Amino acid sequence: MNNIEIFDGIKDASKKRLIEIGKLKKLAKKEMLFNEKDIVDKVYIIKNGKVSIFKINESGERKIIFILGRGDLVNDILIDRNRTSIVGCEAFDEAELVEYDSKVFIDIMEHDFELTKNVILHYQNRSRRLYRQLKNSISIRMDKKLAAKLYRIGKEFGIDEGEWTFLNIDLTITYIADMLGCKRETLSRAMKVLQDKKLVKIQGKKFYIKQEELSKYFKSN
Repeated sequence: MNNIEIFDGIKDASKKRLIEIGKLKKLAKKEMLFNEKDIVDKVYIIKNGKVSIFKINESGERKIIFILGRGDLVNDILIDRNRTSIVGCEAFDEAELVEYDSKVFIDIMEHDFELTKNVILHYQNRSRRLYRQLKNSISIRMDKKLAAKLYRIGKEFGIDEGEWTFLNIDLTITYIADMLGCKRETLSRAMKVLQDKKLVKIQGKKFYIKQEELSKYFKSN
């Protein structure tokens, strides 16, 4: 609990109650937590590992919206009667979540403004991420969309290794295509462009990027 941002500065009574009601939930890699249109009456927070948040388009193709990690709230805290999820959630790798009953969690929020404020800030930051994604997906070439996506992944999961930044996350061409909502072949062509420009290199299953050069590339006209 001490390492989870949304619990920073909350009342001791709130912490005690959250510890009492929290249940540990383990997910295997690729295991579904919930699908679109499922009734979700829990609040999930990631303790360890990562999960993918996705939507299915009209063609039945999956579009990855976010990869969430330690300390992130997984789902919306729904306060109306409609508790139907508008997204799906799948374990990106082995993950441990803390599960809370949503009604009890909301009751704790009602009595602890610091918790409420932290939750609002958490969703505000996620909205900003989504706005950046929308900005980078409108009317720009696929190679620039890919550059923006890899840059963002590098900011969240990158490890500096001198000239290159190692993306410390289990990625595949197919998965990145799902993140950008395009076909694998289209993504492969865009990746080849970035590799030819020495902005990305792939060694086996490992991806490396030049962080600042990628930023300049997708921001250029």
